[in-house]
Amino acid sequence: MHVGPPPGGTLDSGLPADEYAYMEFYCDDLSCDCRRVFLQVISKGQPGKVFASIGYGWENERFYRRKMPWAPEDARGTMSGELDPFNEQSEFAADLLDLFQHVVLDEPYRLRLRRHYRLFRAELARRAAADKSPKKPIP
Repeated sequence: MHVGPPPGGTLDSGLPADEYAYMEFYCDDLSCDCRRVFLQVISKGQPGKVFASIGYGWENERFYRRKMPWAPEDARGTMSGELDPFNEQSEFAADLLDLFQHVVLDEPYRLRLRRHYRLFRAELARRAAADKSPKKPIP
């Protein structure tokens, strides 16, 4: 996402003008089917800094209520995207979450996240199966 100041002005949020990337991470536990993505927002201008850490899930509220019986009220936050309380955030995290919710998270992007999740899990399963296959002795 390219963020720049409006013509003749500055951003209301104070978010620095820059190019921001929402990097995807998925759970690597094959026994877990959480159907969520963890996103870290980084920028081209400050590549070593995490500006926001966001959790997002694309399934319906009932799915996440079942997955999180200890905190069923968190299901709505998962579905809309929320700042991850356990990971790094910057002073601009809320602004980047707002951009995610209102600009980045359109229907094609939602479908892309789902597809990436399925591809990631398929690759995990393939690697797990390869690790369990009998090894041929080296002559």
